[in-house]
Amino acid sequence: MATTGPVNGTLIAIYKDISGTLTKIANATSNSFDITSDMIDVTNKDSAGWKEFIVGEKGYTMSVEGIFEEDGSVGAGALSWKDVITDLTAGTSVTIVMTSNVSGDIKLSGSAFFSNLNLTAPNNDKATFTATIQGTGALTVGTI
Repeated sequence: MATTGPVNGTLIAIYKDISGTLTKIANATSNSFDITSDMIDVTNKDSAGWKEFIVGEKGYTMSVEGIFEEDGSVGAGALSWKDVITDLTAGTSVTIVMTSNVSGDIKLSGSAFFSNLNLTAPNNDKATFTATIQGTGALTVGTI
């Protein structure tokens, strides 16, 4: 049954679709989604002093922050930092999904590339990572 009311952000995660199986990015502490639509300025002398626009190309990115773990400690059924860096360095196109994974809830999905990966390892603190995912082609808005 679909989630109702305000949604706890803990429910929403980013997954890589591996042959129809949603594999969550391991140890995420935060994730975000951003979609843009270019605005083409078509203002002209007949615009009566008001700017006018038409819609151009659209694009989307997702990002994830998390606690770093070595590949072996993440466990089966999760996407490790090593998996992400492997996809990024190989230039692998992946199917990416952002969802609560609750039946009836929204599912944002599409083809994408990991475009940025950062590892931070401060003294006497946990090691963390951030990753940026660049959508390529159309975004699909569906339901689980």
